[in-house]
Amino acid sequence: MRWTQGNDSPLGGIWGQTPTDEESVGVETKDMPTTENITTAIGSLFNWYASNATSIFAALILTAIFGELVLRRLRRREIYVRSTLTSWISGAGFLVAKTLLEKLIFVGLAFYIYDNFRLFDLPMGNPLIWLGVLFARDFIYYWVHRTEHTVRFFWASHLVHHSPRNIDMSSAVRIPWMEAMYKPWFSLWMPLLGVHPLVKIALDVFVSTIQQLHHTTAFPGRGDGTYPLVGRIFVTPSTHRVHHGYNPEYLDKNFGAVFIFWDKMFGTYAPEIEPVRFGVGEVDAVDSPADAFVGGYKRLWDNMRAAGSPRAALEIAAGRP
Repeated sequence: MRWTQGNDSPLGGIWGQTPTDEESVGVETKDMPTTENITTAIGSLFNWYASNATSIFAALILTAIFGELVLRRLRRREIYVRSTLTSWISGAGFLVAKTLLEKLIFVGLAFYIYDNFRLFDLPMGNPLIWLGVLFARDFIYYWVHRTEHTVRFFWASHLVHHSPRNIDMSSAVRIPWMEAMYKPWFSLWMPLLGVHPLVKIALDVFVSTIQQLHHTTAFPGRGDGTYPLVGRIFVTPSTHRVHHGYNPEYLDKNFGAVFIFWDKMFGTYAPEIEPVRFGVGEVDAVDSPADAFVGGYKRLWDNMRAAGSPRAALEIAAGRP
């Protein structure tokens, strides 16, 4: 599917306008950029991005991963081969599951909701609308992510992503395939409010790209818990390293994807001061692709079977990890 410029474009509004034709511009100004030309050019750029977001994401991620591997090699730093392979295979499994489920269920469902039940006709050509949707998306992501850490059923999946004992671009793609089954349900509010499904995909790719770049030790923190202005507003590699920390003071901290102020508002913020110990401990360790495909569900299932009653089993699944 490709969008066309004009009133039929999902971007609509100021970025969906057609440029004034040559006769209406006049001889004096026809070679000068006009507001209509500029806004239409920006609209075309967003149109191109939304139509090619997935390919852009794949290219950026592959470049980041292999670029980091080359850099580590040149600097004679250790490359964690087994962990890297586990992460790549886990990420491939997630992509297969996500692609299948998106095609079979979620893309069609999003378009159905947008076409039949959307509450508003949002002018997606207005940059403030994109910013507002990004804020709302990050707010909801904060709570979904926090739930993944505080409800054992979801932690059994999410622990796979936290299991590497190091953090780098490869560990970022260690995403459990199980997330492709439940996370898309938490984004259906977007087409319901009037966000076009392709705009939703474009925002998802944008945020995923940012999150990928958070998984690195290339940008060390100050070590005193202070951050420049950008680090007081946005999630940085430093604050995200804290999120991956197994240190007691770092557990269940810094859940935001783009903005760090949600954590400050809701009491889950921690700066990077002490060196971060990565991983999830020996009990939930993920040391192979097989471990990554099972996650913590085998141990959860064993505990639920031994609970003695259905109610006790549900309490285990819904309880804290």
